[in-house]
Amino acid sequence: MRKNLLLLLLAVLSFTAFSQTEKEEKLIQFSGLVMTSDSLHAVPYATITIKERMRGTSANAEGFFSFAARLGDTIYFTSVGYKPAVYIIPTALTVDKYSVIQLMTKTEYYLRPTIIYPWGSREAFRQAFLDLRAPSDLEELARQNTEREKLAEAAKELEVNGNEAARRQLQARAVKYSYMGQLPPQNIFNPLAWAEFIKAWKRGDFKKKD
Repeated sequence: MRKNLLLLLLAVLSFTAFSQTEKEEKLIQFSGLVMTSDSLHAVPYATITIKERMRGTSANAEGFFSFAARLGDTIYFTSVGYKPAVYIIPTALTVDKYSVIQLMTKTEYYLRPTIIYPWGSREAFRQAFLDLRAPSDLEELARQNTEREKLAEAAKELEVNGNEAARRQLQARAVKYSYMGQLPPQNIFNPLAWAEFIKAWKRGDFKKKD
């Protein structure tokens, strides 16, 4: 009698262990979408890992994923720029397919600004700047662009805005008020004007052009 009871007890324990193992080993198709928690946009290529087996997959460009998992598995969701998320598959499922929408929260990483210079030190930069020699054609071009005559011609072609017109009018009034009660000076007696006239005459600015 005792022997029969012992055999019955072993059979019950074996059946219970087998049922529990079968339940734990039950596989389901676990799928879903990984989305942002604030705007519900897809999180592309998120990494999905099963903690117990350190296996997993990754979502596609639309945030979709699908893989085989077990009941009770702990699933980790990670992606650059987002806080990690955890989901535990329920153990009481009776279906072989299970879908979820996993939300992830954005996180911000502040990096210190980095400026890269081609010189090893300030002294090296100073020496390189002093040793810099611009090509002669560039020097000539810079000299021509800064000639007074060309600057004056360029200024004439520019349209006068409201601020410039007001400034010129105020300057003209200031000059007029400064010579009030007396004759304003004539450029014919201005030595600087005569010097500019002589330079222009020597350059041939007054010759007729064919």
